[in-house]
Amino acid sequence: MTAPIRIRKQVYELTADDLRQFPVWEFALDEEGDEGQDEATVRPFPSEDIEDRLDGSVVVAATFELADGTRLPGYLTPRNSEARTLGDLQPQIITDRGQVMFWYGRCPLQTSIPYEKLNRASNQVFPVRFQSLVGSEISECVGEIPGFCCLNDDFKTFTARQ
Repeated sequence: MTAPIRIRKQVYELTADDLRQFPVWEFALDEEGDEGQDEATVRPFPSEDIEDRLDGSVVVAATFELADGTRLPGYLTPRNSEARTLGDLQPQIITDRGQVMFWYGRCPLQTSIPYEKLNRASNQVFPVRFQSLVGSEISECVGEIPGFCCLNDDFKTFTARQ
């Protein structure tokens, strides 16, 4: 009997190939104390068991379509909730130049870097449409991103900038 493959990566290092090979990745929070691992460490997870992990503990492969029609790979964090915000879903596009995030939380927006990674101007990018490639009616995520988003001072609303 062959031992299972032990794959661990940082979520921000996931590639399009990683998501094609394993469309669901689980945060390895139970391994945070292991050398070289922290709260951003992920491992492949069986996609048939995703309904049990809709608490932010997995990321799933998704496809993104830019305003100019370009389709790019990426991932989302599905939630078991009707009210899925961009802050909950944490959409990320994967490019050859690195990952592009759209939710910045309370961090200041630095929009020049994402546009460089996408190799496009804002009118070619937004709105961005996305759809998860894994899941059932409960976990499937479909939506639109109006711009790079950050949380306002009231902690309830957000601003989208292009």
